[in-house]
Amino acid sequence: MTEKTASRPVVLGIAAGLVVALAAAVVLGVLLYRRAATERAGNEALATARAYAVTVTTYDYQNLDRDFANVLDGATGDFKDQYAGASQTLRPLIVQAKATGKGTVLDAAIKSENTDQVEVLLFTDVQITGGDGAPPRTERDRMSMTMTRVDDRWLVSKMEVS
Repeated sequence: MTEKTASRPVVLGIAAGLVVALAAAVVLGVLLYRRAATERAGNEALATARAYAVTVTTYDYQNLDRDFANVLDGATGDFKDQYAGASQTLRPLIVQAKATGKGTVLDAAIKSENTDQVEVLLFTDVQITGGDGAPPRTERDRMSMTMTRVDDRWLVSKMEVS
């Protein structure tokens, strides 16, 4: 066997090893990119959900048109339709009671995430006052929001409060 033929298997082995290493690096790079994109989407949706929870729990009977419009601006799909109907039912009750609500988010976390949809769990306090002179009362709620990417915005497509 000549020196040239003896080195051919070594060269082929090194080349095959380099191809495998390159393929592994590409796969790992793609996986890391996808994970980073998912994490970035989750963080964006979480921040939007936190702000939206304040929007949906903060209202003033003197500015209901503005407050309801702000809620609808952050909603999409069935939830948007449901809220539009519910707000018309709530309007006379809120106005009659001269009620205001000020919401705060106590805590929030991501339950599940991908680049197009994120489910967020939130704990909120809402301080409610009325025109009857009674002291304000605080309602504590748990919310589950499904955030859906629509174009370049995160919008609420589903919300459950308990």
